Amino acid sequence: MIEPYQLIGMPYRLGAVPEKHGAADCLTLAKAVLHWHGISSPEPTRTWYRRLRLKDYSIFEEQLELWGVKTDAAKVGTVGLIHCLDGSYGLASFYEGGWLQFKDHRVTWIPCSALTPVALYCR
Repeated sequence: MIEPYQLIGMPYRLGAVPEKHGAADCLTLAKAVLHWHGISSPEPTRTWYRRLRLKDYSIFEEQLELWGVKTDAAKVGTVGLIHCLDGSYGLASFYEGGWLQFKDHRVTWIPCSALTPVALYCR
């Protein structure tokens, strides 16, 4: 099992599995962090990726509602829906008092105060 800190610096690749490809996307990043904390999450389907390729970002909110409930506070097991600078959406995962997210196509850790998610979801 990959530890969340090992994800830092990994490049972005849609559909990549960190352990297998040495890369991740925001969905596999979130799943890896949740798994490390012992929290199960639904497996992504081809539908996720088809819709993302078509820039249908409503898939995030639809699927996150299946993962957990909206919350107001970030804590272990929280996934944040974020609005990216390019107009797309993505996921950030709460880890060690901050967020693991993609910046410049690499996984980075940033403090909570540096990110304002659109919504937070937790199991």
